[in-house]
Amino acid sequence: MNANAAHGKIIHVDIDPSEIHKNKEAHVPIVADVKEFLQTLNAAFTEDDKPEIEEWNAQIKAWKEAHPLTYNQSDEWIFPQYAIDELWRQTKEQDTYISVGVGQHQMWAAQFYKFNRPKRWLSSSGLGTMGFGLPAAMGVAAANPGKLVVDIDGDGSFQMNIQELATLHCENLPVKILLLNNQHLGMVMQWEDRFMDGSRAHTYLGPIDHPEAEGKGDGSIAEKTYPDFVQIAEGYGVKSARVRDKAAFPEALDKMLSHDGPYLLDVICPYQEHVLPMIPGGGTYRDIITE
Repeated sequence: MNANAAHGKIIHVDIDPSEIHKNKEAHVPIVADVKEFLQTLNAAFTEDDKPEIEEWNAQIKAWKEAHPLTYNQSDEWIFPQYAIDELWRQTKEQDTYISVGVGQHQMWAAQFYKFNRPKRWLSSSGLGTMGFGLPAAMGVAAANPGKLVVDIDGDGSFQMNIQELATLHCENLPVKILLLNNQHLGMVMQWEDRFMDGSRAHTYLGPIDHPEAEGKGDGSIAEKTYPDFVQIAEGYGVKSARVRDKAAFPEALDKMLSHDGPYLLDVICPYQEHVLPMIPGGGTYRDIITE
């Protein structure tokens, strides 16, 4: 039993019997369709079963006040957290759907885009499906004509399904792509920095003639990034632009959001940022890293 929840029970619901007890021993294994299970479970509850959660909500509020989510500020660089925060500010009054790929941008989107409606967040979550963001956004746009759909993606994850720009153009799906481009596989790089003394194992994705390609960079991002996502998008018939200065970002973002049709905004970000808090692999919340 998990020592961090010694009083709890693990109920595992899965339609596939082979998944039961696969990674964790369940106290209550149930082979069923999870939708039907939840519908049946909800129907079984009455008003008398309603839990008292005021004390728990107060505890959560206290934790949030004591440990607020923050990020570095810069007058020059576009930090990815800031880019997502600004996206929220410009879209919070709209009924906006957000999809993500896999990586640091996925975590930051969950932290800094303040969702207030259900079923507006599309993520492959723990499945770790790189390339999920664009096809998911396209599906939502097709199913919800007239709604604002934004794919927040990273340069590594985005390239897993970059060819879907063709479908985006041919079907004229007005998906907006906020591409947070740090020229690295950011999440893997973060683990390299935290646990491997910064040793790089092909996590740099930028120009091969830049010092960073040999692990000798000073942390700066080349003026000419690689690949050229603006040219690629334009080649597929998708309107695009690039922005690297913070002062220019709000206007560039507004232009993307107001464009009639699909649009890719290539946002050049510094790569030194880490997603925090984080829990090391195999650890528990007692091992959490906060700085």
